[in-house]
Amino acid sequence: MKNYISINGQKTELTEEQVKRIKESFAVPMVKLADNAPGDVVKVGDHEFVVLEHRAEGTALILKSLLCEGEEFGDENNNFAGSNVESICNEFAEELAGIVGADNVLLHDVDLTSDDGLKDYGVIKRRVSLLTAPMYRQFVDILDEHKIDAWWWLATPYSTPRHEHTSWIKCVSPSGRIYYDSYYGHYGVRPFCILNSNIFVSK
Repeated sequence: MKNYISINGQKTELTEEQVKRIKESFAVPMVKLADNAPGDVVKVGDHEFVVLEHRAEGTALILKSLLCEGEEFGDENNNFAGSNVESICNEFAEELAGIVGADNVLLHDVDLTSDDGLKDYGVIKRRVSLLTAPMYRQFVDILDEHKIDAWWWLATPYSTPRHEHTSWIKCVSPSGRIYYDSYYGHYGVRPFCILNSNIFVSK
């Protein structure tokens, strides 16, 4: 079987070596997730992620861009558990499970301690969540290299009902500063997850 390429309407036969080189040029290099350094960008399915750190249980990642924008945090209060954005994260967890396998999308703790130190909302386990404010501060140098021109939600509440406050939630500005707004504000969702470090991703 002969192979041809058409350039400006002219048909030219290709050798087997030329076909092989063309195929290689289109091939996407696959690497083990563990072999990427913090700050590297990797692709899982159709989604690009930024590597934040490697942990004993897996590799922490954040979506390079927003999964969706203009989303209300919730319709009742500033608790991530049971919120609208949590539902979006749960749906994304199902999508990731379909790409890499459910066992490779790892449960992690989401510490919902409020900005004023109240632990009323507890620590929950999720496969996909949002960064908390302390986590944002931990990874700010990496995140500054991957800023997005949009506001996006964090999971940390400003306070809780114990201090007569259920409205405000922390968020990040396009410049990278932490602010807060009410749970009925409309900001972007930028999921955080931990994946098995032994899976293969593209770069």
